[in-house]
Amino acid sequence: MSRNEAQTRFELIDPALEQRGWSRTTDIRIEETLPAVDIVYGKGRRRPKGRTDYVLRRPLEMASEPIPLGIIEAKREDLPPEHGLQQGRNYRVGQLHHVPFVFSSNGHQFVEYDEFSGATSDPRPMADFPTPQELIDRYLNQRGLTPSKAALQLLLTSYAQGRDYLRYYQDAAIRSALEKIIRDSLGGLGPRVLLALSTGSGKTRIAAALIRRLFDSGVMGKALFVCDRTELRDNGLGDFQAAFGNDAAEVDTGNPQKNARVLIATYQTLDHSKGGEYKTFFTKQYPPGYFDVIVIDECHRSAWGNWFDILQCNPNAIQIGLTATPRKIQLPETHDEDIQSQIERDRKLLADNLRYFGEPVYEYSYIQGVADGYLAPADLETYALFHDGHENPERVRGVSREDVQSKTLTDLTTGKRVSPLAVAEKNQPSALEARLVMPDRVNTMCEHLFERLLATGDDDPLQKTIVFCASDHHADLVANKLNGLYGQWCRDHGQKRVHTYAFKCMHSSNGQTLIPDFRNRQRSHIIATTKDLLTTGVNVPCVRNIVFFRYVQSPILFHQMIGRGTRIHEESGKLMFRVFDYTGATSLFGTDFISPPSPPPHGGDGPGPTTPPPPPPPPPPRVKVHGVQIEVQDAGQFNLLGVDGRLTRVTPEQYQARIIEELTALVPSLAEFRDRWLEPSERRDLMQLLSAQGLLAEKLREAAAMDDYDLFDVLAALAYGIEPLTRAERAARFGTGQPDWLFPLPQATGNVIRAIVRQFEMAGTEALETPELWSVDEVKREHGLVALRQGGNPAELLRKTKETLFAA
Repeated sequence: MSRNEAQTRFELIDPALEQRGWSRTTDIRIEETLPAVDIVYGKGRRRPKGRTDYVLRRPLEMASEPIPLGIIEAKREDLPPEHGLQQGRNYRVGQLHHVPFVFSSNGHQFVEYDEFSGATSDPRPMADFPTPQELIDRYLNQRGLTPSKAALQLLLTSYAQGRDYLRYYQDAAIRSALEKIIRDSLGGLGPRVLLALSTGSGKTRIAAALIRRLFDSGVMGKALFVCDRTELRDNGLGDFQAAFGNDAAEVDTGNPQKNARVLIATYQTLDHSKGGEYKTFFTKQYPPGYFDVIVIDECHRSAWGNWFDILQCNPNAIQIGLTATPRKIQLPETHDEDIQSQIERDRKLLADNLRYFGEPVYEYSYIQGVADGYLAPADLETYALFHDGHENPERVRGVSREDVQSKTLTDLTTGKRVSPLAVAEKNQPSALEARLVMPDRVNTMCEHLFERLLATGDDDPLQKTIVFCASDHHADLVANKLNGLYGQWCRDHGQKRVHTYAFKCMHSSNGQTLIPDFRNRQRSHIIATTKDLLTTGVNVPCVRNIVFFRYVQSPILFHQMIGRGTRIHEESGKLMFRVFDYTGATSLFGTDFISPPSPPPHGGDGPGPTTPPPPPPPPPPRVKVHGVQIEVQDAGQFNLLGVDGRLTRVTPEQYQARIIEELTALVPSLAEFRDRWLEPSERRDLMQLLSAQGLLAEKLREAAAMDDYDLFDVLAALAYGIEPLTRAERAARFGTGQPDWLFPLPQATGNVIRAIVRQFEMAGTEALETPELWSVDEVKREHGLVALRQGGNPAELLRKTKETLFAA
């Protein structure tokens, strides 16, 4: 019998590597991610195990930090050595670990994948596997690194808190940055580095560990970590003090903390919000060249414009940008005033991250974080809103003056009746609840949302939720209505109300002071209604629902909003989150992080004198509309799927087509699919290949309402066109057919096989292969494994049972 994968690695590959100079105890490391979370039937559940990577690492010099150099995909010895690479998974794993070499081996031979050319070598014997020094030399050459101790000191220095303090991708991001710093240090200006990692992946921890490496390497005296919100500063302080102790300190205008080695500040603290002659604190306290390292957190936001001189004053410093959404500036293809107005606030102080810092040296996306089990997957519910029976949803047509001229119209501020002429002829969807306020719309949407929260949350209204609203006033209206609905629910169910249920969380109401209650109190501050305050930089891991009552055009803003739900919170049992989309915002999944440029200053088109623009006209009155009939309709079911490396919203039909495409590419024929299904390890490999791409066969069963069918029939029917049979039909056919091989067996053996078939009828293929099978009462009554052995080899008998069940 051939060795399985684990035996191949332990008995063949590891000894062969030792013969080539790789130490089994120090150079070969198994890295295992957390088990990913799958959403099936609206519930999140962890897979049995995470991805396991087989990593080769070696110090560049003795007693220095080990550097990951390669990944090996080990396959059982009866498979060809290319098999691991043919799966396609390793190429991406090599990038994730930031290693230049990816190998696949069956213990006898190996092949190598070249990340630069995309070519795979011919098989070679394991006796020819590269030695550690060969891989080190090739690594330095491919990464453009000078092989001298002085130049490589950054890579030789160990982590102050140890490598295990970091997840594998955090270490990979730091090494990527260090390599870029080494290469760029040969130029004139200070190195510039961009790291693009998803919200919730630990960017601040990465920054703290990276700066500590720079300090311990002797290339840094003072560092500045700059963010644009107090919440971000407070979150970051813990990671920096874990790395530097009291040598990391917050800065404020009354205490510049010049004795600390690492300063953590907001732009507002540095007194740049006033601009012009008032920009005094930063320039007086920290003269040009004061900092050796500057980290710009959330660099897609306000790290530019008035704040640009922070970087200009320290041109020789190592400048590092952190973001989940690296921004690129591009001329707009449309001059639609509504789109321009929606993103105006988000673009004025922004510039092109890629142009300044260069391409990200390391990227870790939300979709990868979900695949690795570190981030929570999202379940989508999308709805469309219709007014007064109109055939088109409001997100398509907006609201016209004609639509509301027969309604009761009042001035929002004075309450006095106004003419229909006070309403703009055409109101884009973004104007709704901002300039055109409709209480009936608010009430209907809140009632629908509250019902969905109960329906999806096991009738529990105490689910931490963020509702993104169109305006400050809209946030008030939504909070008030949800409080009323919750109060009525408590009265109807005899429940005591929590102290604060829905609350407005806005800058105007000092909402940032409520964020700690929202984050830390389980039975208070349940639903936050906001516009911008919670879009970025706020870490509330227990948030279970993200709700869009606001129209969003900016892909960056949308992804930052979604990021509020992506953290897993094991303490409260949160493994997934749900997105309730009433405005079509989720169509922004998969779009580029591109913004139009800011307009030229003072309205000019280029160098030379400019004429100040005329003053803007006074804004029209905000109008309240009474008597609008609102209907909420399901806008269709969607799944999230990686398409060309981007998380994209797809229909169930597109999702099904993708599974069929991938499955038939891996297993072209029904006969081969059946053979691989019967072999547990082959079937697991097949399902893992699909799930690594976010494709879950159980979602097809759910969408097709085929709960009574084994996954074999679900996939075989859709991909290969067979007529599916339910588990009960397959079990009945086994019983009535009485296969020939069953007759000669002892009666006790036949009885236990029939009991096993009944387990398949109830739970499918997996029930035949779990160790719990022998503990099932019906199987135990028939003496289980003992009775099976009376008829021959139990494994062979189980195989025959499955072959008969799945026969054509």
